[in-house]
Amino acid sequence: MKKKKVSEPGLLASGSDWHNNACLNYMSDHGSAYTEGYRRAAEILIGHIDASGRDQDFLVYPVLFLYRHHLELIIKQVISLALKLAEEPDKYQYKKDDHNLNTLWSLAQKLLLDVDDNYRSSEFRIVKEVVKALLKTDERATDFRYAQRNNGTRSLKEIHYVNTRHFGAQMGAASDLLGRIDDGLRYLLDSKAEWNGILDSF
Repeated sequence: MKKKKVSEPGLLASGSDWHNNACLNYMSDHGSAYTEGYRRAAEILIGHIDASGRDQDFLVYPVLFLYRHHLELIIKQVISLALKLAEEPDKYQYKKDDHNLNTLWSLAQKLLLDVDDNYRSSEFRIVKEVVKALLKTDERATDFRYAQRNNGTRSLKEIHYVNTRHFGAQMGAASDLLGRIDDGLRYLLDSKAEWNGILDSF
């Protein structure tokens, strides 16, 4: 009798070591898991560099990409939430596959000022500064990911040093502000749903 071949677990399978099993799709809004995941990964890498004094020349690239992608995701999340509160959402047309932070942040600001009278554009200064710096460095969201551009030139060739701790502090401040904005929009949406529920009960 032939011995039955034991099949190897698939690439994305779970295992008996439960603490290594990541749970997916258990949240109603799993977009927040993506957004938070990229930030946490960047923070862990920055923490490793700061504590060990090692690997900074290699880890700088994922740090830059992870935080930049986190910022793009949270800005898009803010746009999505604000559109649900806008009286005329159709007037805010945009391409969902747009990666240009300047375009996305400009739209997010307009929406925020439209849907919540408590905001002033001056309050968004840190996000504006971070977006401007990232756009100047990596306009097409590719230099942090690839060593060469499509035209064969070296990516980030004008930059010789990046202090990852300082970069993380600036990005963290912008992220914290966007997180508070996100929370505020969710509160407004909950209040709107509650008020609509009361009106529908009559």
